[in-house]
Parts: sequence; C-alpha cells; structure tokens
Amino acid sequence: MPVLVKICGLCSAADVRAVAALKPDALGFVFWPGSKRCVRAADVATWTRDLPPGLLKVGVFVNAAPAELEATVRKAGLDVVQYHVFQTLEKESANFPDIGKNIRLFSKHWKTVHLDRGGPPPIESAFVDAFLVDSYSADSPGGTGRLGNWAAARAFVERCGKPVVLAGGLTPENVAEAIRTVRPWGVDVSSGVEIAPGRKDLKKVEEFIRACRENA
Repeated sequence: MPVLVKICGLCSAADVRAVAALKPDALGFVFWPGSKRCVRAADVATWTRDLPPGLLKVGVFVNAAPAELEATVRKAGLDVVQYHVFQTLEKESANFPDIGKNIRLFSKHWKTVHLDRGGPPPIESAFVDAFLVDSYSADSPGGTGRLGNWAAARAFVERCGKPVVLAGGLTPENVAEAIRTVRPWGVDVSSGVEIAPGRKDLKKVEEFIRACRENA
C-alpha cells in the first residue's frame, strides 16, 4: 500500500507551487509562533488556492485553544489539524477529550505523540484520525530533526489501531529504511529536505518522495 508523504514547514508561495508539482500527498504549514517556519493563515489560503485536488493541507499547532484552531482552519482552508503539546502534559491529558472533540467538528485530527515519554493515553484514540510519532525534545515540540526509536515506533504501529505517521530525522537517504522497518501509514519530513529553515531543497524533496514511492 502506498505510504502517505507529507512535506512540512512550507513558508512561501514558490515552495508550495514547486513542492506540489512533485506530487506528495500532503503539505504542512506551521502556525506556532515559536517556530522559524511559522506562517499566517491568510498567506496559506493564497498560496494553496490552486492546489491539485486531493493534496491535503495540514496545519501544525502547538498548545492552541479550540477557538484559535477553528479560526485558522477556516481561514487557511486546512484539511487536517496536527496537534502538538509542549510542556503541559498533565493539564493536556485532563483536557484532551474536549480538545479532541472540538477539533473533529471541523477538521481531521492528527495527534503528535512521543514514545520515549510513554505514548498516548488510551482515551486519546477515540478522538484522533491518526497519530504522528516524533522524537521528543525539551526545547521544541517537533521539527527537531532527531531520529526516533524505530523499533518502538513499529511496536506502536502494530498495537495502536490507528494510522501512524512517522516523523523525526527523516531524510532522502534513510526514509526507505524507515518505511521498511516501521511500516507506517505515512511519513513526514521538514528539516531533512531544507536548505535553511523554511526554504526547501527541491532536489532533496524529489529524492525523498521517490524513495517513498519506490519502497512503499
């Protein structure tokens, strides 16, 4: 089965057009102000106005309130909310059912988990469409470029009962091995195909997508 390929951290109209032409399955846009790749909803709406049908627009959010999520989804025309939690695990665990229900009223919901921190509580599965497995950092909620534990990710894929997107340190050189080892539903790359934060290396993007298609 073909693996879903998401290219994340897009920050310009030119990169959106060029990456879309290489035919990934999803484009990712970061709406966390703490990121070097943060973008505005109005810009994303303009950049993605003429995307090919079926190409998913994924918004990446960190600790965002439901009202902020909904407003951004509607303004940017997003298909998926990718929700990260950063340094608020106790509070988030208590509030997650309400957050998850709200997100699913207006968008698909991918929830980011860090397996080296124990993975998601079982209750979360009822409120997500897919889990995104990323490597943990105390300095950043995602996009660290650090490889995760693929053995733990494979075990999670086998037991969680939901689609799983693998992220964390993926590159054109290692993504084929990652797919063979983990067998995820999808893969997600940002820094592994960049010249600089927010600037894509189109040759690397093309190589990454090709490696995914040839090793699905």
